[in-house]
Amino acid sequence: MPSTPRWRQISEDVLQKLQDGAFSDTFPGELELSERYRVSRGTIRRALQPLRDQGIVGGGRGRQSYVIDAGRSPGLGPVRSLHDAISAVGDETPPAIPVQRIETNLAVSTALGLPSTTEYVHAVRIRYTNGLPFSADRFWFDVAVARPLLDTDLSSGSVYEILHTVAGVELSGTVEYTTAAPAWPEIADQLQIDVGTPLLTVRRKSCHHNRPVELRDTCTVGERATLTQVTGDVAAVLNCDGRGKPVDIPWT
Repeated sequence: MPSTPRWRQISEDVLQKLQDGAFSDTFPGELELSERYRVSRGTIRRALQPLRDQGIVGGGRGRQSYVIDAGRSPGLGPVRSLHDAISAVGDETPPAIPVQRIETNLAVSTALGLPSTTEYVHAVRIRYTNGLPFSADRFWFDVAVARPLLDTDLSSGSVYEILHTVAGVELSGTVEYTTAAPAWPEIADQLQIDVGTPLLTVRRKSCHHNRPVELRDTCTVGERATLTQVTGDVAAVLNCDGRGKPVDIPWT
């Protein structure tokens, strides 16, 4: 009996990971997947095609892939998927982690309703497309539940999956707000844009066992990214070519 082709093995493995809740922060790009599985990008494209055909993964050549429907309802529901929905315009490369430390932060403690002396594991992940930063993801986790994140590689995969793996912590709920906000000096420097440039800003507060433990914001440069959300009957909003691409809505 002939052996299973490598691309099919990868396709089945990626599907299993999606159904297990992996890639809940961002779906890895072709380069990252090719390095992870030690195959060519062509093999990765072929492995992802069945997932696109089934409406599980969107995107395609020259576009960052994103999860549409993995056939699983994660513990945090659609709230987790918003970060997945923000994808690069162009090829996305692995993120940089310029900040990863323990700190106190009065503004964060005030937002979470925790004592001002609370310590947090604070990290920043900068995502890139075509050599330019397009999104800055900043989070503060209460060190009481997330200290292992301080010494963990956060450059790939879901932060929540990593937290569950290294600390056994799974968040029980979140509240999330999305707004347009002008870039302030710190974030403008990280994203290489002018101060005041409009950003899509998502701020999230998360809880563990009914206690707030995380404050997170994701700031995205609109002209360098797209936001795609698919809800309800996935098949009903896909193009007739069946390749898992949401229906295009032209701007007038």
